[in-house]
Order: sequence, then structure tokens, then C-alpha cells
Amino acid sequence: MLISRGAPLLRHVLLKSGKTSAGHRVTQIRNSADSYCYRGVGAEAGSPYKEKITDVLYTIFWTYVCYMMITKYDHIIGEWEYPDTSAWTDEELGVPPDDYEPPAR
Repeated sequence: MLISRGAPLLRHVLLKSGKTSAGHRVTQIRNSADSYCYRGVGAEAGSPYKEKITDVLYTIFWTYVCYMMITKYDHIIGEWEYPDTSAWTDEELGVPPDDYEPPAR
């Protein structure tokens, strides 16, 4: 009995909740065709020349980044081939010869 009496009341509440205080639906107007502007402070639309220059610079940058990732990926993953340490000479390492005597003070 509670459900049968509550259904019309629930229907009435749901229908009334969808309406605004004016009693009719208001169409939203979206002005998204222009540049983004936050609280009235925004960048003006750039000239076509500046946009083309920006596109060229972005293209050069991303081409460079992709080229370096393909050819020199060692810098990104941090894996380099370590040299053979047995091939180093004492002179390269700064080791004095066996018969070296430090100067007297």
C-alpha cells in the first residue's frame, strides 16, 4: 500500500525537480569557438603568421626529439657500453711507475 500511494508522489517530485524556478527550460549558450579566456584575462587570437611559425618550430622540435630517441636511445635508458678496464695503461690511470721515488722535502 505504501508503494502504490508513494509512486504518484515520487513521480510528481521527479517531474518538478527537472524544471527551473522560471518554470521552463533555459537553453545554455556556449561560446567555445573563440580562444579560452579565464575570468576575462586571456590571450588574444594569434595571427596566422605566428601560428605557422609555431607549427614549424613544434615540427622541428619533435622531429629532433624523435630522431634522438631512435639514434641515441642510450641516453634515455641509461645503458652505455663500459670500456674494458684491463686495456687501460698505468699512465692513463695516473699510477706512477714501480721505480718512482717521491722528491725529498
